[in-house]
Amino acid sequence: MVENDSISSMLGLRSGDVVSIVGAGGKTTTMYRICTELRAGGLRVISTTTTAIQRPTSQQSPLLLISSAIPDPIAAIAAGLDAHGHITVVGKTRRADKFEGVSAAQIAAFRNLADIVVIEADGARHAAIKAPAEHEPAVPTFTTMCLSVSGLHALGRPLGEVCHRAERAAVLTGASLAAPVSGTTIAHLLASHDGGLRGLPVTGDAWAVLTHLQDENLALARDIGRALQHTRYRGTVGLSRDKAVRIA
Repeated sequence: MVENDSISSMLGLRSGDVVSIVGAGGKTTTMYRICTELRAGGLRVISTTTTAIQRPTSQQSPLLLISSAIPDPIAAIAAGLDAHGHITVVGKTRRADKFEGVSAAQIAAFRNLADIVVIEADGARHAAIKAPAEHEPAVPTFTTMCLSVSGLHALGRPLGEVCHRAERAAVLTGASLAAPVSGTTIAHLLASHDGGLRGLPVTGDAWAVLTHLQDENLALARDIGRALQHTRYRGTVGLSRDKAVRIA
């Protein structure tokens, strides 16, 4: 087991990468954590979404650009990056605190303005784990690294209470909606090509990311990591508040 303060370093992120984050249980937090780390390393970073996203705090992102409200988004993005190094780009306002995403074609048009683009490419309505619908996730084909996220805070709680699209998850895992979520449940969801691996480009790396890592769930996280070996995932990373841990 390897620990590192930086998940971006552990994943080996480098200039030119396009990172798409799918799943549930901490996608947004993971996205801004990666962006903060990359910016601290001197890289220019765009965070964005292909679905929808809450308004970022000033700690998460120094600038939010609403592309539909700007006559020349490319120029505005370039200027924003020059000024701040990291900005968040969305499509249009859905309501005061939530914004719609941008298309893959739009991301392709502005990705060369930054060293790295990090995309929240899935929705989960704040659930800890999820099973995707037929139309999910919205991962651009030019993604170079995909992170499939699940929250360990789902462990021990009824599947129907903590899972987005729980009925689909029940079919994928064989668990009932009333059954407590186990490490096996999370591993089955992540390993399924109709679950955590759904919609990932055939090229590029894939990593499983387990959020809400704590001492009391570390053993179960290791079990999940072992269960995901010899799957599409290059490895499994656990995230606590201040550490990234290579579990498998």
